[in-house]
Amino acid sequence: MVKKGFSWLVVVLLVALVASTAGGAYYLGQRSSSKTSSKQTDVSISPQSTQEKSQESLFSGSVKKISQDLGLFKITDVDRENDISDYIVYYAAGVFLRGEFKDYTRILAIRPSEGPGPSLQFILATKDYKTYLLDDPENKTTDYPESDWDNPYMYIDKSKISKTVVLDTEHPKTISLEKPYGLIKEGSVLTKFEKKGQKDKNGNDIYQDAPITEFEKTQSLKSTEKQLAFFAGITDWGNGEGYSDTEKKALEIRKKYLHSTTLVHAQDSTGLTYSYILTTQKDINEYLSKLSNYEQDMITYKKQLVLFNEKKLKEYPKSPEYLSLPGMKMTKPLAGFYETYESAFPGACGGSQSTFIVDSVNDEDMEIVISSTPYPLYFLKDNNHPLYKLAYQTKADIDDETYKSVNDGKAKPTYQEYIAKHPLLFFKDAWGRWGVMGEFDIKLMGGCGKPVIYLYPDKSTDIHISFMTPVTLDTQIPIYNNGWLVKAQPDGVLTDLQPQYTDCSKIDSSKFGSEYAKKACHNNTYPYLYWSGKVVENNYPKTNEGWIVEQKDLKNFMNEKLKAIGLTKKESGDMTSYWTPKMKEKNAPYYQVSFLTTNQMNKFIPMKVDPLPSSVLRVFLDYKALSKKPTVSIKPQRFNTFVRHGFTLVEWGGLHK
Repeated sequence: MVKKGFSWLVVVLLVALVASTAGGAYYLGQRSSSKTSSKQTDVSISPQSTQEKSQESLFSGSVKKISQDLGLFKITDVDRENDISDYIVYYAAGVFLRGEFKDYTRILAIRPSEGPGPSLQFILATKDYKTYLLDDPENKTTDYPESDWDNPYMYIDKSKISKTVVLDTEHPKTISLEKPYGLIKEGSVLTKFEKKGQKDKNGNDIYQDAPITEFEKTQSLKSTEKQLAFFAGITDWGNGEGYSDTEKKALEIRKKYLHSTTLVHAQDSTGLTYSYILTTQKDINEYLSKLSNYEQDMITYKKQLVLFNEKKLKEYPKSPEYLSLPGMKMTKPLAGFYETYESAFPGACGGSQSTFIVDSVNDEDMEIVISSTPYPLYFLKDNNHPLYKLAYQTKADIDDETYKSVNDGKAKPTYQEYIAKHPLLFFKDAWGRWGVMGEFDIKLMGGCGKPVIYLYPDKSTDIHISFMTPVTLDTQIPIYNNGWLVKAQPDGVLTDLQPQYTDCSKIDSSKFGSEYAKKACHNNTYPYLYWSGKVVENNYPKTNEGWIVEQKDLKNFMNEKLKAIGLTKKESGDMTSYWTPKMKEKNAPYYQVSFLTTNQMNKFIPMKVDPLPSSVLRVFLDYKALSKKPTVSIKPQRFNTFVRHGFTLVEWGGLHK
């Protein structure tokens, strides 16, 4: 949910996409003239014009922002207090040319997140902009309780809906490619944040979700679907100014070899785009075979949750184990190799089901692996290839003791030992590109470092918090058992309502950041929820804004910026006392410091909180140790005023490096 005074910043997300949609507006279905895109035709590709569209197209028209508030969402008193309407946005996404919904205009409706969750998207159709058909292919309006987060009627004004339907689409759930490959669709329309051109009541810029409709020509892939254009996901590694010599070499390798990913952006005839994950048809079939049971288990869980909230069920119901979309993975390809291969060159905190496409290699560089895998696998002949060195640096560029601590006491391999088991396996995808998977046997140092969650309800309240996407946890105080279930007091003091799962004797109070924890466990009284680990499926966000800070100024800088962001003196003190020493461990003369914002964190690490908080502030420290001061300054971040209202959730954390 967009909260009054949220910390909204201009961000560049790790989605390798460009350009904004050209202007233009609809007024009750009447299209106004639109501005011409400033992008050159040799740089970007826009949606097909009406004249260019095939007679088989399902839609006429293209994605256009609707200037008028269609009033489709319920607006509560809390929403009004938080100016929620400023952040709701609607797009017309073509008119149906045929079929049951002929002459209906398709609508994309987006409202900000509820609590610490991602933005909410809904697809509808209308002829008169008075009543609407609601797209509900998974029957969530009937199968889920109306008070449930996943039920559209928790947010949509039911009086505006004439009926729920399954709208025709040019985006299938799965797409067949040349065997053995296939694509499976991710859940949401691909969007970015852009300025609305207006200010909120505090004078801050308002940012809204906007569908991405333009891509670089270099991203174009041959499409297997008549009405879809395919584009490759790309990466942006930055310029690396101020990096150490070792980091600069690693960056040069990434820029030379790792320009694209296996993610495929599929754009329909209107410009509406969904992302698809490259995987195998076999893994898609296995996923689909499990999906029906998973959905039924989820319905049961939702109904049990209602009973728990009504005090008709004593224990909090256990949610089904998260069913992840399949990606490019390989298990036990051959004796003498690593056990598991997934996304290559993983990040410390975020994960991805996509992996990299490799540039600047050819068939002569490869040697085939003799195995019974669904597709041929290869490894590089040159044991000193830069990609091998990058893989080793990614996993083993830490001291021996630290390596042992995160890898179950195993000694760190030498470079030769690491390469001997072939840490990188290569394959040719459906477009003949070289893809790469990396070993996942060795655990990665780092991760999301000590995010802590404070809860401040208006009165003593039982609160349940859980992650909405998979997270592997290194630290959890108290233990995360199907989520955290705590009784929170207005002053933030928490009592664990599932203490039987936390073994106080296993808490290491000598560990930096956990000094308080054993006593808190014995008293069953905690100042906050504490976790650390790695997000399995979501890419780590990036920002190109921040500050260059001298080491001697780090503490004062942190105190100043955290106050501006909206943390209290205690919260700021907790965060500064943990992260300032962590940054200084790098012993660098300068640091590039940025903060991921609430909106970024809601997308990167979405959480469900029951009951919903009225105001949410999430801040995540991102920093880089620099060997020297960059010659080019970066744009400072701006923080909007955060106003606490009602039940408030505050979270801070940072990136372990």
